[in-house]
Amino acid sequence: MNLPLSGDSSFFLNLYARYLKDPQSVPVDWAIHFESLDDAQAPAIGQDEAATAAFVEAFRSYGHKEAQLDPLGLAPTIHVPELAQAKDHVGSGPVKLSVAGSSIEVTKERAEEILRQVYCCHVALEAAHLDDPEDRAWIYDLFEKEVLAEPDERVMTSGLEAVLLADEFEKFIKTKWPTKKRFGIEGSESSAVILKEILREAASAGQTEVVVGGMHRGRLATLATVFGKSLPGLISEIKGRDITAGDERFTGDVPYHNGLAGTVDMGCGAVEVRVLPHPSHLIVVAPVATGAARARQELQEREGAPGSVLPLLMHTDAAFAGQGLVSELLQMDGLAGYSPGGTIHLVVNNQIGFTTLPGEGRSTRHPTDLGKAYDIPILHVNGDDPIAAAAAARVAYAWRHRTGRDVIIDLVCYRRNGHNELDEPRFTQPVASAAIEKHPSLRALFSEHVQTRSRDAFETADAGRAEFARRLTEAYESHEKLRLNDVLAETTVFPETETGCGSETDPQTGIDSETLLNLGRAITNIPDDLVPDVKVRTFLSYRWNTIQKGSDINMATAEALAFASLLHEGTSVRLSGQDCIRGTFTQRHLAIHDVRDGRIFVPLSTLARDGIRFDAVNSPLTEYGVLAFEYGMSLADPNRLFVWEAQFGDFLNGAQVAVDQYIVSSESKWKMRSSLVIALPHGLEGQGPDHSSARIERILQSCAHENIRVALPSTPANLFHLLRRQQRSAQRIPLFLMAPKSLLREKACRSALSELASGTRFRAVITTEASGHCNRIVFCTGKIFYLLNEMRLREGVSDVALVRIEQLYPFPSKDITEALAKYPKAELVWCQEEPENQGAFYYMDRMFRENVRRPLGYVGRPPIAPAAGGSIDRHEREQAEIVAAAIRRAR
Repeated sequence: MNLPLSGDSSFFLNLYARYLKDPQSVPVDWAIHFESLDDAQAPAIGQDEAATAAFVEAFRSYGHKEAQLDPLGLAPTIHVPELAQAKDHVGSGPVKLSVAGSSIEVTKERAEEILRQVYCCHVALEAAHLDDPEDRAWIYDLFEKEVLAEPDERVMTSGLEAVLLADEFEKFIKTKWPTKKRFGIEGSESSAVILKEILREAASAGQTEVVVGGMHRGRLATLATVFGKSLPGLISEIKGRDITAGDERFTGDVPYHNGLAGTVDMGCGAVEVRVLPHPSHLIVVAPVATGAARARQELQEREGAPGSVLPLLMHTDAAFAGQGLVSELLQMDGLAGYSPGGTIHLVVNNQIGFTTLPGEGRSTRHPTDLGKAYDIPILHVNGDDPIAAAAAARVAYAWRHRTGRDVIIDLVCYRRNGHNELDEPRFTQPVASAAIEKHPSLRALFSEHVQTRSRDAFETADAGRAEFARRLTEAYESHEKLRLNDVLAETTVFPETETGCGSETDPQTGIDSETLLNLGRAITNIPDDLVPDVKVRTFLSYRWNTIQKGSDINMATAEALAFASLLHEGTSVRLSGQDCIRGTFTQRHLAIHDVRDGRIFVPLSTLARDGIRFDAVNSPLTEYGVLAFEYGMSLADPNRLFVWEAQFGDFLNGAQVAVDQYIVSSESKWKMRSSLVIALPHGLEGQGPDHSSARIERILQSCAHENIRVALPSTPANLFHLLRRQQRSAQRIPLFLMAPKSLLREKACRSALSELASGTRFRAVITTEASGHCNRIVFCTGKIFYLLNEMRLREGVSDVALVRIEQLYPFPSKDITEALAKYPKAELVWCQEEPENQGAFYYMDRMFRENVRRPLGYVGRPPIAPAAGGSIDRHEREQAEIVAAAIRRAR
C-alpha cells in the first residue's frame, strides 16, 4: 500500500501503530475499531506501514522544531526525540511515499531526507493542531507541492526585485537623512516578498481590495516598494514638510504612521489597497483594520461582489506574543458577528523587542504559538530565503481563500540596526550585533542565488532596481514642487468619509406621526406562531400601548424608534456590545425567543429591506478589541449607524488605547472621520466604584476643535434625536453618549410622541423655569435633574431655575447664553452627583468663564480617588445632601 505524504491517512495509521504497541494508548472507540478488523484487513495495514505513517506524522507534528529558520544561526540546535523514535520504528525495507502527487519507493534514509527537506528546512508548517482532518490533509498536500516545486522565473524575478527595491530605498533614505528614524526593513526584506506575493495572489483570484493594518518595522520601504505610494509625497513626509496646509485642526503624524489609499497593478490584475494609519501603540490598528475590512465586505455584498476584500495584518514578534489584544483579535476573527472572512497575519520576527530578548518577552517556543489555540495554521520561514517566503505566502493565501479563516506567517529574520537608526543595539545584544555585522545582506545573498539559476531573472530584477533608483532621485529633486493637498490626499485612507450624510450640522430629526405609529407597530409585532416569555409579551404590549396613545415614551422605546426610523429611511444600523441584544438592564429585547424551541425573531429586521442591514451583536467579554473593530467598521461605511455599548460606562477604561489613539484623535492626525456612537451607561446609584461612572472628565479632557460630541440625554426624545442626528448631520464626529440606567425606569423620564414628530430636533439645553423671581440657576446634566426638580416641587421652591446641559461638547454657548438672559443677576451653581475631581464640573467652570464670562459655584461630592463608594446608605445620604444644598442654598 502506498503511504501518502499528502492526505491524512497517516493519522489513522499512526493511531494503528500505537494500538499495535499498546491498545490502551488510543481512545476506546478507536481500540474497538482496530480490534474489529478481520484477518483480511489486517495485512493491508501492517505494522511496517503504520510505523512509516507515524514517521510522516512525527515530521508533520515536530518538524518545525528542527527547521533551519534563524538566518543568523544563533538559535541552539534542537534534536527532537520524537523524530528519532519514529524513525527507529520504521522497518529496514523500502518505503513507499506519495510526495507532491508522485509515488516513489525509497530507502528509510532517503525518506527522512525528503521529510526534512519538506518540514525541517527553511520553511515549516504547524498544522497538526487543526481540528478538521480534511483541513489538515489539504494544507499538508499544498504545502508539500509548494516546498518541493522548482521556483519559476517569475518567482525569482519578483522576489529579487522586491529585495533590491527595499534595499535601494533604505540606502537612499540613509544617505539623504542619516539621523532620521525610519525603522528600516534591513534584515527583514523578505517581508516585502511576502506582501507582493499575497497581493498578486489576491489580484489573480479577482479580489478587488486589500485592507492592511501594519506596524513600524519596514513601513516606509513597503509603502514605497510594495503598496505604490508616491515617492515625491513620501519624501516630502520623511523630510518633515508640514502637510497640514495651515489647518489648526489637523496636526498630522510622523511618516511611518501615515496611511495610504491607492491601486496596485500586479500584472495579473489590479487591487485597491488601503493601508491604515497606525499609532505607536502596537496591535491596536489590527482590529480597526479587520473592522474596516468587514464593513467593506458587507458593502460589496450589497453591490453583488461578496468576498472580494482581504484583511492583511503585519505584526512584530514581541507585540504578537506580548499584547493581550492579539488574543481578543484571534477570538473575534472566529465569531460570526466579527469575522472578516479570514485574516492573513504576517509576523516580522526579528527575534527581539526593543532590547528585550525572546526569553524575556514570551514563554513559548515561537511568538505565534497563541494561534494554535484558535485552530490557525502557522507557517514559519527563514527570512534569508525569499523563495521559501513566497511559497509560504501562496500557501497562506490559498488557505484563507479556501476556508475563510485566519492563517499566520512567522518570518524569522533579524534587525540590522537598532530598534531605530539612532539606537545602539550593541549595549544589550553584543553577540547578535556582532553576528549581524558579519552576516551578508539579503541583497547580496539572493542576488548571487538568482544569478546562478537565471541570468534573465537577475537582469530583469536589476533593471527594475535601476529604474526605481532613478525615480527616487527624481522624486527627491522635485518633491518640493508637490502640492501639499496632493500629499494629504494620498494619506487619506477613507476619503468617502470626508463629509456627513446631511447638509446641516444640527438638522431637524423628527418623523411624521403616522410613520412613527407604523414603525411602533413594526417593532412590537411578532408572528402568531411565536410564543415569547410572558414578561417579554407584556413588555411588547406596554411599548405598543405607549406609542399608540402618544405619551409615556420611555428611553428604550425612543431608542428602538430611532433605529426603526433610520432603517425605514434606508440607513443600516449595527449595535454591538456585551449583552446588548437583551440589554444589560433588560430594557431592549431586540431578539424575541420562542420559549418552546428557542427560535428567534428580530422585529427590527423586518424593516431592513433592499440591502439595508440591521445587526445586533452580543460581543465577547472584552472592550478594547470590539470597540476598535466597530470604529474600523464606522470608517469604512459612513452611511450606517454604528453603536458600541459598554455593559457599564466604567468599563470604557479597558479600551482606553482605542479611544486615545483613534477615536478622539484620528481626524487631527490622519483626516479619518467616524460617526461611531460610544454608548456608556452612566450614573451614581449606590452600586459601587465599578458600576457608576463613564469617567466623563477623561472624555471631556480630550475635546478640541469639535473632534467629538459628548452628551447626556435626560429625556427619551433627546435620545431619539441624538441617534438620528448622528447619521443626518453634515458633521461626522464620534458621539460619546452617557446612556441611561435608572432613567430607563424613572416614571418622570418620559416623552410624548409629538416630541419625536416632524419639526423637532435635539435640544442641547433644556430650561425648567423658576415659578417666581429667580435668585439661583442650578445647572446640571443627566439624571440628577429629576431629584432636583422633585425637591423643588415638593418644597415649593419658586426662586430656583434648573438648566439641563444635554450636550457638554461642543459647548452650547449660544443656548446657555439665551437661558441666562432671563436671569442676569441670578447666582449660578453647578450641581453634580460625581465627585468634584470627576464629572463635568472643572470643564464646565472653565467653559463658563471663557464663553459666558460668569463663574460657577459647585455643589456635589468632595474629591475622592474611586468613582464612587460601596455603601448604599452613604450614597443615598450624600445624594440627599447634594440635592438639598443645591435647592436650599443661600435661602
